[in-house]
Amino acid sequence: MPHISIKMYEGRTDAQKNEIVEVFTKELSRIIDREPEFITIEFNEIPIDDQAPANLKNKR
Repeated sequence: MPHISIKMYEGRTDAQKNEIVEVFTKELSRIIDREPEFITIEFNEIPIDDQAPANLKNKR
């Protein structure tokens, strides 16, 4: 049961998250020789704050 937890600022699109899931799952599956259906990915989105990159602050 490999599990990836991704912590990032909020504001990414569903398309971006789907691509992250696809790429990370494929590569982890390849590296550890485990079927993709056993790999889970969790997104922990952090609210935009003063430490966020400028490009994300502009999307508020």
